[in-house]
Amino acid sequence: MSRQSPFTRTERVLAYIHDNLEQALALDDLAEVCGVSRWQLQRIFQQQTGLNVAQYVRELKLSLAADAVLQSDARMLDVALQHGFASEVSFSRAFKQFFGLSPSAYRRRGIRVGLRTPIKIRHGEPIDRAFLHTRIEYRSPLQITGLFTSLQGVLADNPDFYTQVPLTWEKLLARVAKIEPLSAQMIGVVDTRHTNDQQQSVEYWAGLDLVPEQLGLLQAELGESALASLSIPAQEYAVVSYQGQLSGFSQLVECLICEWLPDSGYDSINGFELECYGELALLGQEPNKMEYWLPVAPTTKL
Repeated sequence: MSRQSPFTRTERVLAYIHDNLEQALALDDLAEVCGVSRWQLQRIFQQQTGLNVAQYVRELKLSLAADAVLQSDARMLDVALQHGFASEVSFSRAFKQFFGLSPSAYRRRGIRVGLRTPIKIRHGEPIDRAFLHTRIEYRSPLQITGLFTSLQGVLADNPDFYTQVPLTWEKLLARVAKIEPLSAQMIGVVDTRHTNDQQQSVEYWAGLDLVPEQLGLLQAELGESALASLSIPAQEYAVVSYQGQLSGFSQLVECLICEWLPDSGYDSINGFELECYGELALLGQEPNKMEYWLPVAPTTKL
């Protein structure tokens, strides 16, 4: 009998978890599903996904429950029982520990924040881990300051995204390097609001998330016309995190759109796609911790 690879075992236990979330999922039962001991299951699962098995099940149940809290006016007791919690008290306690709000307060706020979605195996060459972790987040309005350029996208005869984006960042970093060091978040923005199947170009921004005092300093040093500003409205996003070489970031984005999105219960919408690169880097220094924020909306049920 051939031995199963760790990835195959992890896929089996993930499929079982995702198909039985309304049930009580004991660690012993999950270990039996993939034919290993409890210790081996926890070790394999942690190694391949970076997550604790019980924590993953708990957070996934709570995320589904949070979505139910927002989309219905059902009693909290009914939501708790439907998602495998023994009582409303245990549900409320776990919910507040994970989301920082009680279920009632989460419903009153009315926005999705911190929802974990089922992780999926990433096909093709792995980058840091073979499984894709995605969460759903609401982001408040944002204004960035920086430079923008028109890019030829993937539908163009001569796409230049991978050459023009680094050049745009180099120009921005060279300008702000002329003044005192700033502490600001680097955010790349792809404006897809007006794209369609025939359009070959998109607008790309290399920007900084600045407080008013920092913006005033930049304008005083460089002149008000040296940089432009872009306002990004509040939006719901699917978010993935990545750590590694910048060249691998696009593989992660491709996996999110091509493999996670179709079965996620969410649709991608035109808007502002965000590339969050962390703290302002020095010129020529690549960031190695990044997040990609894809504008989404729940799939409309027919």
